[in-house]
Amino acid sequence: MSEADTSMQEITLALHLGAPNTDNGQLTWSLRKDAQRLLERGVMVRRPGTYMKAIGQMLRKQDQDFVTSQEREALLAGIVKDQEVSRVILTSSGFLGVPGWMLSQGQLYRNAGKNAAALRSVFPGNPCAFFLGLRNPATLIGPVYNSQSSRSWGQFSAGADFLSLRWSHVVEDILYRNPGCPVTVWCNEETPVIWPNILGQVTGLGSGFRFSGELDITRGIISESGYERLEAYLEGRSGLSEDQRERVRSLFLSYFHSEEAVEEEIDLPGWSQDLVDEMTEVYQQDTNLIRHMPGVTFLS
Repeated sequence: MSEADTSMQEITLALHLGAPNTDNGQLTWSLRKDAQRLLERGVMVRRPGTYMKAIGQMLRKQDQDFVTSQEREALLAGIVKDQEVSRVILTSSGFLGVPGWMLSQGQLYRNAGKNAAALRSVFPGNPCAFFLGLRNPATLIGPVYNSQSSRSWGQFSAGADFLSLRWSHVVEDILYRNPGCPVTVWCNEETPVIWPNILGQVTGLGSGFRFSGELDITRGIISESGYERLEAYLEGRSGLSEDQRERVRSLFLSYFHSEEAVEEEIDLPGWSQDLVDEMTEVYQQDTNLIRHMPGVTFLS
C-alpha cells in the first residue's frame, strides 16, 4: 500500500444524512464561512455540488459491479485534492432516501440503514460517523410531500399509520447496519439554540472553536432588532462559556422570536389538529427513547 493510500485511510468521514427539510443546506454554508480556519485544523467542508455526482456514480456502480479499492481511493483523493486533512464532512438530505418514498410501506425512511450502509461502503477503510437532525413528523411530512411531484398523496402516504412513525426505528436501523460508526442526533426544533454545538460535533472540534456561523439559524427566526442586540451582547462578552452562550441565545429567542417564522401551516388530506397534537406527543416520547440508546450521542 502506498503512503498516499495509507494517509487516505486515516481520514474520518463525517456523514450528515439530513434529515430532509431540517437545516436545508445550512450546515455546509455555516461551516464554509470558516473553511480556511477549519482546513488549518485538518477539517474539510466542501459544497455538495463538488462531490455528489461522483458519489452517486460510485453508489450505482457498487450496486451492480465490482469496485476496486483504487477506485474508492481515487474518489476520496478527488474530494480532498492534495490537502492535508484528517476529517472530511459530506452532507446531503438525499442520503436518507428519495423524498417521494419517505413513507414507503408505511414506515419512516424504511431504507435509511441500507442507504447509510451503502454510503459507508463507498469508503470502507475509513473511520466513519453519522449525523442526523430529526424533525417532528407532524411538521415534516407536509414539506417533504410538497417537495416532490412524482407521487399523489395516496401514493406518498402509502397507507401509513401516522401515529406509528418512529425516528427510533430509523436510528436503530442505521446503528445495526453500520457497526462501529457512532451516530449523533439532535432535534431540528432545538437547532437555533444548539447550532454551535452541532457544528462542533460535526467538525470534531467540540466547544473549543468559535464558529462564524453560530447565529445563522437564529437569524432566520428572530426579529432584526433582536438579532442585532444578541450579536452585540455576545460580541461584548467573549469570555462566556458555550453553556452560557447557549442560555443567552435561548433567552433572546424567547423574547424576540418572529411568530411568522416559527408558525407552521399544516394542510394535509384528512389531518386534524388532534392528530398533529398526538403525533407531536409520540415524537417527544420517541426522541426521549433515542436519547438513551447505546451508540447514540444526543445533542440537546
